Amino acid sequence: MNRRTFLLSAVAAMSTTGLVAAQHHHGESTPESHDHGMQMSATPDAATMSMGAFYFTVVNHADEADRLLGISSDAAQTLEVHNVEMTDGVMKMSPQHDGVEIPAHGELVLAPGSYHVMMIGLTESLLDGEEFTATLHFEKAGDVEIVVPIFMIEPKDDAAEPVKVGDDLEISNIWARQAPKLDDLATPSASPDATPDE
Repeated sequence: MNRRTFLLSAVAAMSTTGLVAAQHHHGESTPESHDHGMQMSATPDAATMSMGAFYFTVVNHADEADRLLGISSDAAQTLEVHNVEMTDGVMKMSPQHDGVEIPAHGELVLAPGSYHVMMIGLTESLLDGEEFTATLHFEKAGDVEIVVPIFMIEPKDDAAEPVKVGDDLEISNIWARQAPKLDDLATPSASPDATPDE
């Protein structure tokens, strides 16, 4: 197994549980991505950067919809809201460049296997038991800072105190999955058995 095939296999397997890391493709289909049922797109440098993911739920109590426009944090160089969808038997993951709507009296759920925040270019490893801060940028509610606790696996209960934004928004179920900061994802160090075909 060459290292490219190994990385694609790992992405396809881990994305269903919410840990999306390693090789991304820029909206194009490759033989490897079809072999593993995964087709993805992200920033141009994503294939060589450490990645992580975090999740939360936003409940909108207002009579008007709001929109999550983006996220920022010192924990990663780039943060994007991605969605995972199954189309014609192929799992596709794509960034939501126009943001995601939170309907009036509805909710937006970011969870493994669905919408999630992709952290591209981790500045530090995300370690179980630690936390980081992130700022959510809403169209109407403005900027909202949250504390994101890190876990090895998805917590059963709400691990962080829900954040209320006036009477309109409530953010809960906040958590990130543990992920390492790697200097070079192209090395086979992630798998002792992975050897290049070159």
